[in-house]
Amino acid sequence: MINFIGNETQTELTARLIAADREPHSVIICGEHGLGKRTLAKVLASQLLCERGDGTFCGQCRACRLIEQGQHPDVMTVQSSDTGNYKVEDIRAVVSDAVVSPNEARLKVYIIPDLDRSRQTLIQVQNILLKLIEEPPDHTVMILTARSKETFLATIISRTLHLTVEETEPAQTAAYLAEQGCDPQLSEEAVRRCGGNIGACLDYVSDEKVRKLADIAAAAVQALAENDEYELLKLFTMADQKRDSFIRLMTFMQRAVRDALRIHTGTQTPYVFSQEACKALAAKRSTKRLTAAFDILGDFSGRASANCLTSILVNALTAALIKS
Repeated sequence: MINFIGNETQTELTARLIAADREPHSVIICGEHGLGKRTLAKVLASQLLCERGDGTFCGQCRACRLIEQGQHPDVMTVQSSDTGNYKVEDIRAVVSDAVVSPNEARLKVYIIPDLDRSRQTLIQVQNILLKLIEEPPDHTVMILTARSKETFLATIISRTLHLTVEETEPAQTAAYLAEQGCDPQLSEEAVRRCGGNIGACLDYVSDEKVRKLADIAAAAVQALAENDEYELLKLFTMADQKRDSFIRLMTFMQRAVRDALRIHTGTQTPYVFSQEACKALAAKRSTKRLTAAFDILGDFSGRASANCLTSILVNALTAALIKS
C-alpha cells in the first residue's frame, strides 16, 4: 500500500470530493522537493480508481496494486528529459490521448510531475494543456506538480484544485526514519537539518554529498554572522555547482536562517539546524535583516531553477547576503 505520511487534510478533502461525485478534473500539487508530491499524486489516483468507489483506497484491489507498481493502464506519468524539460510533442500526445476512453477504469489519470523544472518549454506546455483543462472529457483527470503555484499560468490556476504538501511533524519524521532502519545519529541530524521533509531526510541519511552540503550551509551561516565575505564566497565555491545541489544548499541555508530568526524572536525551536551558527547569526542580525537574507536565498534558488549558471550566481549571492 502507498505509504504517505501526514497531510491528512489534503487526502481527506479529495476523499470527500470523490465520495460526493465532485472529483476534480484538474489538480495542482505544490511543495518543496522531497515532501511527496508524486506520492500524493499516486494516492489521489488510487482514491479515484479504487474499487471501493467511496474516495478512500484499499491498497489491495487490482487498481490499487497496479497504481502502486506504476503499471495501471489508465494512470500515465509523463516523463521529462534529463534536464527536466518536457517535449512539446509528448504533451500534445497527452491531449490527443485524453479523448480516448479508459482501458479498464472509469477514469484516465495523467500525472505531469515537476513542471517547474521544464523551464525551456514551461509556457508552451501549459498553453497546450489549457484547452484540456478548460474543457476536460468526463473521464479525464490531470494532475500537475511543482514547487510553487506561481509556476502556473493564471488561467490554469483558476481552473484547478490546489493541494499543498506540508512537512510532517518532526516526531513523525523521526519515527518513520526509525521504522526504515536508518542510523539513529544520522536520523537525528536529518530531522534537525531537513525538518519534516521525509524525502530530504532520507537523502540526508543515505548520501554523504547531501550531508556535506548541509555542513557547508552551517559554515556559511557562521561566516554570514561574522560578515566574512571572503569565507562565504569560498564556501559557496566549494559546494557542488550542479543546479540541484545549489538549490539544496539554498534550502539548507534558508532553514538555518529561519531557525536563527526563531531564536532571535524567542520562539521555541526544539530542532535547530546548527546551534552555534544559528545563535551567532541571531545575535548579530535584526529581524529585518534575517528576513531579508531568507528572501535572498529563496530568490537565488529560483534563479538557479530558471537555469542560471550557478558559477555566475555565487558572486552575486555572496554580495547580496553581506549587504542584506
